[in-house]
Amino acid sequence: MSHIPNDLPSPELHPRAAENPGLPVTPGSCPVISLERQVRITAGALVVIGVLLGWFVHRGFYGLSAFIGAGLVFAGITDICGLCVLLAKLPWNKRRLV
Repeated sequence: MSHIPNDLPSPELHPRAAENPGLPVTPGSCPVISLERQVRITAGALVVIGVLLGWFVHRGFYGLSAFIGAGLVFAGITDICGLCVLLAKLPWNKRRLV
């Protein structure tokens, strides 16, 4: 791997290193966070934001955390997740045909 600049780590650690000549590059191979993980990250962040706003701004913001919690219970019972549907429509979750 002498053709990789010294300031870059190995290709396994640095995604841009694979763009150097001589190394294989698969189009569209950038790591993508799964939709399930995106839902968990978003739901968790909204719950934390709702609690913080409820603590520091107004008690009514606790309703945001309650709404997200109710949505998670609904999704668990019915296997229908509204947040998943919304996140799936975002541009980075669209599959590109190569």
